Amino acid sequence: MPVYHPNDYEHVIARIRNKISDAGIELGNVLTEKDIAKFEKQYGVELPSGYRMFLKEVGDGCDHMIDAARLNRLQELDRTTLSGSFGLDREWIWEEDERDEKVLEKLIDTTVYRGNVELIDLGDGMSYNLIVNGNCRGEVWCFSDVGVQPCCERQDFLGWFELWLDNRDEVDYFQDYNG
Repeated sequence: MPVYHPNDYEHVIARIRNKISDAGIELGNVLTEKDIAKFEKQYGVELPSGYRMFLKEVGDGCDHMIDAARLNRLQELDRTTLSGSFGLDREWIWEEDERDEKVLEKLIDTTVYRGNVELIDLGDGMSYNLIVNGNCRGEVWCFSDVGVQPCCERQDFLGWFELWLDNRDEVDYFQDYNG
């Protein structure tokens, strides 16, 4: 599934709302434009439009997503990684990188842990993060203690969430991943 085009968001949001309703899934309350704009101003970031639309028209967070982990609500997002720009545009498995450990630590800090927010913490050092700044803005990436990679051929938030709706605990975000 590719990243949806903004012209498709209205249709995608309607489809997601119907799937949520049919499945009886409860999400947090929708947010107002004022709520979102206040967050963006306070933290100096503009959230990707698909995610903004989801917050305004579908809901803010979900208590039981992947393996019972929860989709974080806007006010629960770790804001320390919002500033700066996510510096990757393709996967990086630093565990396989042979550069000096101190060089790797600095690169990870300045390249990976900037310009994104954690959507879901799966535990064991694994999470799904939304990229909010940089070349991959709007995409959801899988972060782990050994590296990072995009989901499902550049999956955006709406596609990532809809894939979960369609597959729940059987979701495979890497089924279409080509590396």
